[in-house]
Amino acid sequence: MVKKLEHFEQRKEHAVFCPVGQASFDKMADLISRAVLRCRQNKIKKLLIDSTGVSGFHPPGIAERYNLAERISSNAKSSVKIAHVASPEWVRSGKFSLMVAKNRGLDAMNFNSLATGLEWLLKSK
Repeated sequence: MVKKLEHFEQRKEHAVFCPVGQASFDKMADLISRAVLRCRQNKIKKLLIDSTGVSGFHPPGIAERYNLAERISSNAKSSVKIAHVASPEWVRSGKFSLMVAKNRGLDAMNFNSLATGLEWLLKSK
């Protein structure tokens, strides 16, 4: 079972994970991975991640993006739909990660806006 995860909230139709503060990319990847795993373990089918409150790391390189997509896809096991609200730099650089994740069965999308991400997430499926 995943240990306590700050800034994680379970709601009626989905969960929300909004980490804040300074973090390295590796730390951020670990937090996201743990949030996805918590959702799967608790049979929560939809997760909204808002990482706009986190700073302290550069946009990830291609190897980092590939490894993160594989890790999250593995943790989700095709049972968690993910909307990720992020900085414009992350969204632009995240297209490769989304392709890797989708090829592994993960339904995920990056967004610049919380409202747009939540709307997409709560659509049926």
